[in-house]
Amino acid sequence: MLRLVSATVGPISIAPGANGINQTVEAYNAGDGTLSLILSSSSSSASWLTPFVGAPRACTTTTAATSCIPLTFALNTASLAASATPYTGVITVMAPNAVDAPQTITVTVLIGGAVPPSVNVYVPPNTTIADANSVDVSFSLGAASCPNLNGCLTGQTTTQDGANWLRLTLSGAGSFQTTLPYTIVITPQATNTAGNTYTGTLVTSGSSFGPDNKTIPVTMNVTTLPIAQPSVTQVTPTVQLAPGAPALPQYIVLSNLGQGALAIGGVTASGSGITATFSGSLVTVTLDPTGLSPNIYTGSVSIASNAANSPTIIPVTFQAVAAGAPTIFYQGVVDDAVFGGSGFTVTPGDVIALFGQELSFQQPVIGPMPPLQYVLGGSSVSVNGEAAPLYYSSYGQINFQIPVDIPTGTALVQVANEPNPLLPLALAGNTVSVNVAARAPRLLLLYGTGGYGAIEDASQGYSLPFPSSISIPAFVTQPASPGDVLTIFAIGLGATSPAVATGQPAPAVEPLARLTVTPSVVFTTKLAGPNVQTIVPPSSVAYAGLSPTYAGLYQINVAIPQNCPLGTVEVSLTFPDSSSNPVNIQVE
Repeated sequence: MLRLVSATVGPISIAPGANGINQTVEAYNAGDGTLSLILSSSSSSASWLTPFVGAPRACTTTTAATSCIPLTFALNTASLAASATPYTGVITVMAPNAVDAPQTITVTVLIGGAVPPSVNVYVPPNTTIADANSVDVSFSLGAASCPNLNGCLTGQTTTQDGANWLRLTLSGAGSFQTTLPYTIVITPQATNTAGNTYTGTLVTSGSSFGPDNKTIPVTMNVTTLPIAQPSVTQVTPTVQLAPGAPALPQYIVLSNLGQGALAIGGVTASGSGITATFSGSLVTVTLDPTGLSPNIYTGSVSIASNAANSPTIIPVTFQAVAAGAPTIFYQGVVDDAVFGGSGFTVTPGDVIALFGQELSFQQPVIGPMPPLQYVLGGSSVSVNGEAAPLYYSSYGQINFQIPVDIPTGTALVQVANEPNPLLPLALAGNTVSVNVAARAPRLLLLYGTGGYGAIEDASQGYSLPFPSSISIPAFVTQPASPGDVLTIFAIGLGATSPAVATGQPAPAVEPLARLTVTPSVVFTTKLAGPNVQTIVPPSSVAYAGLSPTYAGLYQINVAIPQNCPLGTVEVSLTFPDSSSNPVNIQVE
């Protein structure tokens, strides 16, 4: 079982024209047998990054094993130009016949250091200092620049107009941090009027890495026009694209930090395999590997708008690889509610999201209602060799159900798919391990809502108990009231009576599939002080079990206590042996 002490290296600051110091990550065997690692010239995604495998030796960076294999990376960066944008390379560590292989290590370098060479921002005007809007430019320094990680960089500011609109701040420091987050704060004052440009300088000093100590010209443009702010600064998908794969969409949302209404006028894409379209404020960047040889491809998307800082240019990078077997990412088998986390486990019958690449070479497909299918989009999944039914299949993600008879302990997951049109045979991919426990309760989240859960208010027409400021298409959102009956959706809640077979729908008539252990439902809020909790005991829970007609989905039906505090309330489940994650509802 392959284990890496770290999956990331850097960011490492390197002076322009110089090679970086060699970096090492230790690998070790967490299973049986002998671990053999393979690194070759094709293991690196960047020409400046060269990996080597060392001889086994005593571990120096972990106590999880006694013997480690050092993986050393040479940083041949002398030819890289100084840039405020980091250079990133990915090393793929192969381990034949090992579980949890391959794995990747991301190496990031900053040529010229992390401190930006210049700053040019657009800000809306302000009528008073109290009304001021700040624009932040952030960067981080590591141990190479500040060895004690208690803050070393200082900044002396001057502005051409004499107004105090520029400063350097440190967001935090301490011995438990690995980097120091600094922010250049630009805050227009009442005297900084619209239509004018103001200049200043920030002189940094104190870093042990010389290029961090510099004079930074700062330009503040004050405008009443819209100011475009993209949701990402670059498009870099987590998957590599193989010939025969469906085109991969990536998304950019353009928001407005300024005044007036922001409108996109057009988008232009450059680079092989890159196209772009827009609708409203959403830009869709499509990456298509058709006809491309294995290589790294770069380009950009230019977004024209009525913003003062138009056009918005987003770099695009993706890697095309030769077609091969499906690959599950290490730790890429996670629950479909909170997507893993510390001490992650799954349960028999759990609903799982699996992430990787070359998982399916068909267009994304959603499976039918239960009974679930075992082949979807040409892909299949096995757990300990037993077939698992599927909810969804695509090139980079498969959602499936853990078979209900899988024993607790370590389980091995594998994907197989129908042959890529460019390959002669169907292929089975790598195996990854996942820990199986009897119960791992998780409440479903509605992402993009700020932590609000998949909960319906049955007393108000099955509306979502959200504040009025949150709207969800096709749903009514309104705060709940004490006494309202909620339907809380969850996964991983454990055994039911009667049991329901893998992939089959839960019964919709009695006897319903009720939990053998009913949880307490906890309502928690903060009222300008410590947590205030109201607990509904199992005896007062109206129903706790599998959601009728669904596979793997649970629901809890419970009334909001009359003495529940008002406002934003966290809801969670507590079992004798475990507790769920909290999700929000709004109670008024």
